[in-house]
Amino acid sequence: MREAHPEIERLGARVIAVGTGADYQAQHLMDSGTPFPCLVDADARLYAALGIGRIEWHEWLKPAVWGNYLRALRRESRPGRVTGDPRRLSGVAIIGPDRRVRWVYRSRVPGDYPPVGTVLDELQCTTGRSGHPRG
Repeated sequence: MREAHPEIERLGARVIAVGTGADYQAQHLMDSGTPFPCLVDADARLYAALGIGRIEWHEWLKPAVWGNYLRALRRESRPGRVTGDPRRLSGVAIIGPDRRVRWVYRSRVPGDYPPVGTVLDELQCTTGRSGHPRG
């Protein structure tokens, strides 16, 4: 979402990252140039409210899952050890000003993220605004 952040703002929306890691990791991300707030949901209450689950143990037996997980770990600029729930899957949600969930993408395996273009298209639909053309 970092790369799409300017376009998301042009659409009148804000990005807020939420993870189950540690406070110091969220602070590190913001200090390292993440252009939006990074919050910690240690009890995974938001995840539960959005229906974002955890990877099942048998999924870890699939080589593709390990590849996604390792790519995700390399991509993260997380200082120190893995904290939070390593089995927690990720997701992207669009929540309206009325606090109603307008759209949710729930990962099925680690490293499963929606294409940024899909998120922007959904955001355009929910805001009724049109962004600049994407490349």
